[in-house]
Amino acid sequence: MRYWILSLLYMALIFWVSSLEQPPLPMPEFEWLTIDKLYHFIEYAILGGLLAIAFVKAKPAVIPSKLIWLVAAVLSILYGASDEWHQTFVPGRFATLADWVADVLGSIAGVLAVYLYYRSNQPSADS
Repeated sequence: MRYWILSLLYMALIFWVSSLEQPPLPMPEFEWLTIDKLYHFIEYAILGGLLAIAFVKAKPAVIPSKLIWLVAAVLSILYGASDEWHQTFVPGRFATLADWVADVLGSIAGVLAVYLYYRSNQPSADS
């Protein structure tokens, strides 16, 4: 369970921030892209990475080791979808497909970063 605590606390933080009527970060707008999409990407890259680390460290017997990366990404992506849905119930907030796409891309990037880190730190067969 200890490997999951940081992921769960981070998910609670995401839920709390999504419950706020006004996000605590500035939201300057550019022509077609808002900095909000970057926030979503980073937010879910962190979550995807935390979930990947938790799966690697916990080594759940019910999930084949080659699938933990996919499971971590899917959980992060689904949490992003649930977060967007949650925002539809918060006054002054709304869900957008563009936000969720940024969540998806961030989730994948976070899991991929952890995967590449672990892969590069594996002892080679030649050693």
